[in-house]
Amino acid sequence: MDAETLRMDKLKHLSIGLSLFLFVGTAGTTCIIHEDLLKSQNIYLSNNNWVYDLQRSDIVADDTRIFLLCFNGIHPSGFLCRNNVFDPPLESVSCSRALKASFVNVPDTSCPTGSLTYAVGYSYNGRLMELFRNCYDHGRLSLDYSIYKTYRYTKSATRPTSPYWYRDLMMTTQEVLAYKRQVSQACVTTALGGSQPDCVFDRGHVTPSSAFIFSEFKRATYRYLNVVPQYNLVNIGNWENIEAWVTRLVMGHYDLPYRAYDVLKVCTGVLGVHNLPHSNNQIAGLISIYLYKNNKIPVPKWMYKIVSHLSGDKWVFLTYNDVNLPSLIDLNQICNQVACPNGLNRSGVGYTVCCEPFGFIRNNIDYLTGVC
Repeated sequence: MDAETLRMDKLKHLSIGLSLFLFVGTAGTTCIIHEDLLKSQNIYLSNNNWVYDLQRSDIVADDTRIFLLCFNGIHPSGFLCRNNVFDPPLESVSCSRALKASFVNVPDTSCPTGSLTYAVGYSYNGRLMELFRNCYDHGRLSLDYSIYKTYRYTKSATRPTSPYWYRDLMMTTQEVLAYKRQVSQACVTTALGGSQPDCVFDRGHVTPSSAFIFSEFKRATYRYLNVVPQYNLVNIGNWENIEAWVTRLVMGHYDLPYRAYDVLKVCTGVLGVHNLPHSNNQIAGLISIYLYKNNKIPVPKWMYKIVSHLSGDKWVFLTYNDVNLPSLIDLNQICNQVACPNGLNRSGVGYTVCCEPFGFIRNNIDYLTGVC
């Protein structure tokens, strides 16, 4: 074993030990933010040496103080967790007006040329506390990838019903209408010369609302810079199954005796543009599918999700964005298949495999090497 390999091996074991220490240390004496408050307009902040950050978990360690952030700023009194109880009680103060999430263009060298990175989060004193970030191509109205972290929790607010969708000055009214089911179906019918009954596209979240437990954080994911055209049956099929597996992982369902998967980094993105045969013109061959003007809002061919833990454990999930099976030749060009982890349900629509992580990143998305 060379010196560099030995150094990385030591760091990996140190990370495992730290993860276990942190998890065990917070599991014994903690306060839990009540489920009713997760559904409120409240946004809570952690504080480390007077540097605020978003409190993303409902679990708060003993002797830790959290703060309430509202539209008018931080409430002057913090809430100290002591002996499993908040002092003063969290429910004693609530936001009368919520602070809404904002988006900011941020420098990010991993975002490919032609695209820009936007961080979505909450601003306080001129600083953005990031919830997630997306690499987005304005010219094609196309998302490259999204990155977020998800934290261990015990309860979560339910998904918002009829949420407001933010355009973030990215799209015109006509471009937004292209995501409507009737319009996307008409677009596909026109492009392919006939009916394609399975071509019904959802606004598929890239950073899902299920990544976060607070209602306000969930609402922040409903943005057009955070969606791609995804087959409806795939979105509610195997793609949802992958997201459910990530949720179970961070909640501790697959913890090991020496490892707690209490914080995960998740990168989600797309590969290629989906193409379909013309309905009545075989000479036309395969036609690339876009929802707008045949060159904007591309329908991705593949969607991937990379899940990593500070111990070095990493998983790559690849799903074909179609109700049919992919070409094995196409699949093998981008994925060296490995066994999928226990507990992953792949019985839904949307052909899904697991890939060897480092080769997948190197061969398909090398700009995310060392990032995801």
